Amino acid sequence: MKRETIVLGAVAAVCTALLVAALVMRTGGYAGRATEAGVTPEPEGVAQPGGEGAAPAAPAAPGSPAAAPSPAATATPVETPSFTSEQNRREVTLFFQEGDSESLGPEKRKIFLTSSAADQAKQIVVELINGPLEKGLLPTLPPQTRLRGLYLDRSGTAYVDFSSELVDFHPGGTDEEIATIFSIVDSLVYNLPQIKRVHILVNGEERDTLKSHLDLRRDYAKDMSIVDMDRKSAP
Repeated sequence: MKRETIVLGAVAAVCTALLVAALVMRTGGYAGRATEAGVTPEPEGVAQPGGEGAAPAAPAAPGSPAAAPSPAATATPVETPSFTSEQNRREVTLFFQEGDSESLGPEKRKIFLTSSAADQAKQIVVELINGPLEKGLLPTLPPQTRLRGLYLDRSGTAYVDFSSELVDFHPGGTDEEIATIFSIVDSLVYNLPQIKRVHILVNGEERDTLKSHLDLRRDYAKDMSIVDMDRKSAP
């Protein structure tokens, strides 16, 4: 009986030792593999990043690269330029008849700054038709005149097409015709380097003369010799 007790105790001790050894090998082996790989073992039940059931990422700390807004988020929206703004206007110099001489006198005016030279030229001609604003200057085109069109070719010639009122209401006379022609030509060429010469049409057609004097079958270049650039604006 005593011998059987001793044998059973020894067997129990051996089983206990084997169980303990197995537990040590299991936990030690897992830790060893993680240490060798250079990473800390993840506890069971925690989802890996990007895996199914992954928890939402924690917000990045202020000042960290992840917290910085993207360029698209910080870009300033581009606004469409408004043509009512002074920033979208340019100053031009118009030439009208001086009231006390045969010269043309300059007057500053503002037009819309557009990308098209032909469009700016149209605005200049319309301002000439509207007439001067300063005292001491006289109109050079009848106010009833309409601009029918303006075309600019590759050589730098601007074809300016007026309605028949340019002729019908023109007073005539050599000096008056010179003032009309060069008021148009000098105002366009002086302000727009894209324009080298001007050809005047009436109702889409050439005329022999404006009003029996100046030839309208030819192109006209700028002539600043008849312009009084030193003229002082009237108070």
